[in-house]
Amino acid sequence: MPAHANAELLDVREPFPWATLLGYLGPRAVPGAERVDGDVYARKVGGRWLEVRYDEHRSALALQTPPRADGAAIRARVARLFDPAHDAAPAAGVLRRSPVLRRRVAATPGLRPLGAWAPFELCVRTLVGQQVTVAAANTLMRRLAEWCGGIAPERLADATLGGIGMPSRRVESLQHFARAVVDGTVALEAGSWPDIEARLRELPGFGPWTRAYLAIRLGRDPDAFPEADVGLMRAAGAASPRELLRIAEAWRPYRAYAAAYLWLPK
Repeated sequence: MPAHANAELLDVREPFPWATLLGYLGPRAVPGAERVDGDVYARKVGGRWLEVRYDEHRSALALQTPPRADGAAIRARVARLFDPAHDAAPAAGVLRRSPVLRRRVAATPGLRPLGAWAPFELCVRTLVGQQVTVAAANTLMRRLAEWCGGIAPERLADATLGGIGMPSRRVESLQHFARAVVDGTVALEAGSWPDIEARLRELPGFGPWTRAYLAIRLGRDPDAFPEADVGLMRAAGAASPRELLRIAEAWRPYRAYAAAYLWLPK
């Protein structure tokens, strides 16, 4: 669908694989807060829905912003999520030399790791998704949103979550994290990524895989790499994290981009 004439435009650098980005984001959208409908990303802002479309003719994201919304803040969050200014050439120049990645890079030029609209939501989704399928994580996120009235630190911190379907230790990790955000121990919106990671390292549930995944999406570290990720090992044909690290040496300093390609369906 073409962008509406009155939509606000946010320039993108081509190539921009909008359909692929939405294909990854859709199954991981936060229930009640965001959704993917066909070629549209929608996000609830102030009780109303923002819609984002890709206008390939103008090389721009077209934002249909709710009335009286803070346009500058919305543009910043859309940019943080989709990284429209990403220059694909440097990473592609390295990764296309890899036998493991050559075809993936050619098939989806311009791929970049997604960021996050709301860092707290992404952290919760990452904790909930540990050792479960994407579908199971979606079910748990939906329950959390319904039980707590939304995915917000104040709502999760002291909610009664017994029987929600998660191991008790994971529930404790979620609520410990939510309380750390509420009391300012973890400043997700204001701190630098090294400071945030140092704080997360002290919390239960934020092991090496979780912090590496968040380093890719929140920290925008181009070389972050969760080598123990089963999906990455399978896609790269590696039998162990050590073997995957050996293979991934050739992908430096863009291992995060390599991970984004390997996480795509074959």
